[in-house]
Formats: sequence, structure tokens, C-alpha cells
Amino acid sequence: MSLLASGLIASIAVHATTPKYCASGADNVCFRFGIPQSSANSGTGNIYFQIQAPSTYSWVALGTGDQMKGSNMFVMYQDGSGNLTLSSRLGTGHSMPEEDTSSSAAALGLLAGSGVTNGVMVANVVCPNCETWNGGSLSLTDTASKWIAAWKSGPSLATTSKSASISQHDDHDQFQLDLTKATISSDSNPFLEADTEDPETGSGGGSNGGGGSDDPGDVVGPGNPFAPVIGGRRRDAALVAHSGIMTATFAALYPLGSMLMPLAGSWIAHAVWQTVAFLMMWIGFGLGIHVAQERNMLFNNTHTKLGTAIVFLLLVQPVLGIMHHKYFVKYRERGAVSYAHIWWGRILLILAVVNGGLGLKLTDASNSAVIAYCIVAAVCFGIYAIIKSWAIIRRGRQGGAHFRKSDNFTHQQRYPVGRQPYKPRNRV
Repeated sequence: MSLLASGLIASIAVHATTPKYCASGADNVCFRFGIPQSSANSGTGNIYFQIQAPSTYSWVALGTGDQMKGSNMFVMYQDGSGNLTLSSRLGTGHSMPEEDTSSSAAALGLLAGSGVTNGVMVANVVCPNCETWNGGSLSLTDTASKWIAAWKSGPSLATTSKSASISQHDDHDQFQLDLTKATISSDSNPFLEADTEDPETGSGGGSNGGGGSDDPGDVVGPGNPFAPVIGGRRRDAALVAHSGIMTATFAALYPLGSMLMPLAGSWIAHAVWQTVAFLMMWIGFGLGIHVAQERNMLFNNTHTKLGTAIVFLLLVQPVLGIMHHKYFVKYRERGAVSYAHIWWGRILLILAVVNGGLGLKLTDASNSAVIAYCIVAAVCFGIYAIIKSWAIIRRGRQGGAHFRKSDNFTHQQRYPVGRQPYKPRNRV
């Protein structure tokens, strides 16, 4: 009896040191980690991790680092016969990670307890060489090791091929782990006891309402070795600010500022509004440069190249606006510089909105973020098109340029010395 009790206590002790993290934004996609004391002491050797997810996912991946580029990634999917395929892949950027076939590829092994049971995929994994790979390394005593996760819902891939093509993920997550708090005494599979848990709750008893993934950083054992990044999502303040400012500037502020002329007839209001938008654009641009430099994304992709070009090309727009205003005050009609000002702005606005979409793709934005961006852009530009069409129709009915009291022109501006009040020309 005492031997049985001692064995149970030892099993629980091992289990208690394999902390679990459930990804934010996913349905019970969870990970466990175990670092044998011998591996931690030597800096090399076996490490253990578990990937667990409902079988409604086409694939689930765990990776080292804080971005796909350079990540040592481990992709789990069904093999079609009730077992799992585990593929070691290298992240090369924002494209499908390819199987790592190099001599330094992770030598992953599936342990007892792995498979598909009761609609749950579980991969208990041992890796004897995951501390180094082609282009990166992992300290087994890192107190703030960085990890990423991604997943894709859908039908089973049903293949044993480790190089199988996988569709782009639905979403992703990022977190940090103190590996010193995942230390286990024995260099053996630490997850067999964990596999007896209820996959819906992440524990042997109790319930959280069926949403284990709603509480990212759920931990079994003392303390909390995890540090979710911005609530577990791979988003930092600078990136969020850059995205928000640039979306507001190009999808809302600039188009609304352009509409002030036909709506209010005030060039002063138009100029002030667009100046504010212009300054906001440069703030957003500076944040974007900062984010791109931190993530090694500066000028090695279309988004940063096109975005920089758009921002600097817009330096011409205020100059064209001033020239247009002076011409209009003098001749009471639009000239070539007027249309240059109008169409230069319109073309760059369209390019900027397209580039915003490229930015969302570059940062692996969630589907909901992409949909929200498209809705905002569509609504703002729809309103813009309606107002501009109305202005064109109104001008046509009025027979050309027309001043009103609300135009804010002084008498001197309306009728400069030496000129008579403007009369529309006879057009042939």
C-alpha cells in the first residue's frame, strides 16, 4: 500500500512540473513542456513537449522564437489511420514552412500516449537535438524562452508525408516560457499521467465551461512559468498603433477631408483637416519603421517598400494643394494643377488601402481583423464616392464654378484688383 502511494505521489510530482499553456483564440489547443534535469545541467539532450488539440483541426503547430522566420517548427496532423504525423519544419517568413531535411533537423519522436482518441489529437514528443537548428538555438535554462503557435481548422490531412502541403493558418499565438520551471527529474515521458485529464477542462476534475483555451496560460503545478505576449496574441503596442493610425488616416481622415470642399465649401477647413491627417500619417509611418526594424521586415517585402513610396510621394500633395488654391482664386476655375492635386491624392489613397491589406497579411492578422479593415475601407470609400458624385452633378447643374457665402472668400479674393467678377465662359 505504501509503495502504491509512493508511486502515485512520484507520478503526480512529475506531472506537476509539466506546465500547460492553452493558446488564446483557439479551441482547446494546448501545449505542455518538460526539460529533464540532466539536459538542463548539460545544455543539451532530450526535451519533451506535448501538442494537444481537437481532431476538428487540420493541423496544429508549435515553434520556437517570436516569428515564423527562423523558427524551428513542429507541425502535427492526422495520418488517416488513427495516428499522427509529426513534421519538423523551418519557418522562412510569411509562406508555408517547408520540411527541414538538413543534418540539423529536429529528430522528433512520438512517445506512448500519442494518437487520436475520442476526437482529440495528442502528440507526446521527445526531441534530442532541439537546442540548435539551422539558423537558431534554444537555451534549456532560458527563463523567458519565446514560442509561437498556429492552427488551421478543417478536414484531416490524412497523410504520413512529413512534407505535405498545409493551408495558411486561421490564427496564431505567442507566449514566453520559463524553462527552469518546466524541469523534470527523470529523462522519460512525463505526459502519460497528463493524458488522463479531461481535454475540455485541462484537469482531472472541475470545469471551466468547456473553454480551456479561454484562459491562456492555464498551468498545472506551482507558480506561473508563462508570460503571454499582449494577452497571448502576437501583437505589440507599436504594431497596433501603426495599424490603427494608418487605417484611420487613409481609410477615413483623408477621404473625409476631401469631402469637406463639396460639403462645407471651405478651403480652410479642408486644409486644416488634411494637415492633421498628414501629420498623423508621419506618426504612423515612424511606428511602422520601428516595428519593421524590430521584426527584420524593413524593405524586404512589398508592404514596407510600397508604404514608404506612398508616404514620400504624398509630400507633393500639399504643394499641389497650395498651387491649386492660388490658381482657383485667380481664375475662378480648375486648371491642370487642380486635377493633378485631385488625382494624385486619389491614386495614392487607393494604393495605400491596398497596401494596408498587404500589411495585414504580412503580420498574420486574424480573419476578423481583415474583415473589419475591409468593411471600414469599403464604407468610407463608398461615402466618398457618393459625395463626390453628388458634387459633380451639382456643379453640372450650376453651369460651372459657383461661389457661396460659406466659401469664406473675402471680397478682395473674389474680385482682385483689375478683374471683373467671374462669368462662366461659353463652352463650344
